[in-house]
Amino acid sequence: MRRSIQAGLALLFAGLAVMVPAASAHADAVVTVSVPSGLPLQIQSAPSLGAQVIGSLANGSSVTISCYGRGDTVDGIGGATNVWNKLPNGGWVSDGFLETGSNAPVVHACSDGAPFKLPFRAGSAYTVTQTPGEGYSHNDNYNRHAVDFATPTGTPIVASAGGTIYFEGWNGAGGIMALVNHGNNQCTQYAHLSSTIINVGDSVAQGQQIGTSGATGNVTGPHLHWNVVNCDSQLSREIPNTVEAGTSYPTGSAPVSRNG
Repeated sequence: MRRSIQAGLALLFAGLAVMVPAASAHADAVVTVSVPSGLPLQIQSAPSLGAQVIGSLANGSSVTISCYGRGDTVDGIGGATNVWNKLPNGGWVSDGFLETGSNAPVVHACSDGAPFKLPFRAGSAYTVTQTPGEGYSHNDNYNRHAVDFATPTGTPIVASAGGTIYFEGWNGAGGIMALVNHGNNQCTQYAHLSSTIINVGDSVAQGQQIGTSGATGNVTGPHLHWNVVNCDSQLSREIPNTVEAGTSYPTGSAPVSRNG
């Protein structure tokens, strides 16, 4: 990221905003770690502040980045950004604390740059019965980004990304529910479960089982209600962005999981 000028990404001339031009992206780039506090930059296992820390980079050191994805938003040296860069060893670092000479990504997009994977085991596929924004029940502030899958009762449900269990238990219309905190008040939500096998405060890895699908709460049949919400309010936050499907979940489709 290029350092901001007066915390902005645009230069103002005679009242006109002139955006900094983006550099062309290429295969690999060598960039410099720049953390204002002088502390090392953490390397995460996924593009999320709540992901496992697997290493660190000294402030001022040079590092090679291979590709980029999008994840948690970070307030960096050039302002807020949700761009994360993948290292050759598979770890992720926020673009917010890298001197790249540009406010745009300087490497190509990772094919697996999405922060999440589908919430069931690798190789399995379940039909989407309700997509984000659909009028039946996914049109309010708590459900507008959610996806429903026709998972039979007892289907193992796994964490879409690594994090910490924020909530598990009964949640009224949501039945038995689990929330996994991925940092920055971002939780994945798994509702209408038949059971959970985790406790609040537990750390979970991507692909780790957290419970089994069911038909608890306000439902017409067994299914998984899956969403990305604000942990504290459970307000719907964003459509889950997965390696397998991106943010596209057409009703009737059945994307195959690569989680695990």
